[in-house]
Amino acid sequence: MRCSGWSSLAISACSAVAVLVLVLAAPAAAHVVASPTFLPSKGSESISFEVPNERDDPMTSFTLTPPDGLEIEHVHPADGWNVGLVDGTTAMWSGGSLAASTTATFGVTLRADVDPGVVTLQAKQLYDSGAVVEWPVELTVTPAEASPSENLALAGVVGLIGVLVVVGIVVLALRRRPRPARASRWPP
Repeated sequence: MRCSGWSSLAISACSAVAVLVLVLAAPAAAHVVASPTFLPSKGSESISFEVPNERDDPMTSFTLTPPDGLEIEHVHPADGWNVGLVDGTTAMWSGGSLAASTTATFGVTLRADVDPGVVTLQAKQLYDSGAVVEWPVELTVTPAEASPSENLALAGVVGLIGVLVVVGIVVLALRRRPRPARASRWPP
């Protein structure tokens, strides 16, 4: 089926608008932002969380609770905040103050003992007024990294294929090379 120039232009414009909406909507929906947004299954990763204070009163505490299958191995210190691990499962920063319209960064080292997929941590901001704001923070658990021996085997196979390709090219080049002309015995 053929499309006219106008319909192609309309489809392109709609696609561009859809992409723009998705790009602009994603940051607006994520108030507490994780970086990086992934960690390996059966491995550990240090994750930073950028936490903005979007209220008028100061934030006085921040907690982060991972779901089952994720373990907090270490809670990173943050300037001006006391660090703790509540019940061995929730990281807590307290004793500090985050003014309105400012941002702080908190970090943890997480270990994932779950299969690859998306997991959701719960972030809570507690305020001087007694208000509590909760945010879901999604992370992607990626497949476990391959062992070095698996990488070495793959490198060996790729190297062998490379050698075979080079030998094949040399053999083809030698076969296609013109043969030297023989001296003819024609009478002079």
